[in-house]
Amino acid sequence: MDKVYLYLAFLTLTAIACSENGQKPGSATPEAFFDLKGYIEQEVQRLSESQPAVLKRIAIDGQKEERAFDSLDYSKELNIFSRSDINKVAWLDKYRADSTFQDGQLSRISYTSKEKGLKTQLLELQFSGGRVSRVHIQNKTESIVADVAQEMWYDPEHGYSLESRQSTALTKEKKVKVEVDFK
Repeated sequence: MDKVYLYLAFLTLTAIACSENGQKPGSATPEAFFDLKGYIEQEVQRLSESQPAVLKRIAIDGQKEERAFDSLDYSKELNIFSRSDINKVAWLDKYRADSTFQDGQLSRISYTSKEKGLKTQLLELQFSGGRVSRVHIQNKTESIVADVAQEMWYDPEHGYSLESRQSTALTKEKKVKVEVDFK
């Protein structure tokens, strides 16, 4: 039954990806999942052109700093989201897809990892009017040296945020929170 849902989600996303140029140029093979990397590249271009003023807040282990910027290098700022792209045909059976439709339109899709060893454990997208309205990502990496957990949100209209926790065998847990609000 999971394969039926995965197949339906795959077909739905293929239709969305093709309608939003989600297919790679010159490629007849559809994307396996939502093309997060391509979407973030489009957002980098959009934000680089419009350069909205932003308010950036950073908290490291409770120490807070806040600054206003007239412009940012969005390719660097949003690269962390691109690195969570799961759009690989080889991973088609590694994630469970769950879609929600409202009034006949896709309103939410989430990809949940079936394996603990994959970095991206959750990729969830919300849609409004056929466009991405929110991206939510949960990453987790565990090793004998360090454990890292990240939770990220991207809202194309309002900004983005990242919460990260890292602990090593020799140090106490370090918490970092970054919030960027578009003005």
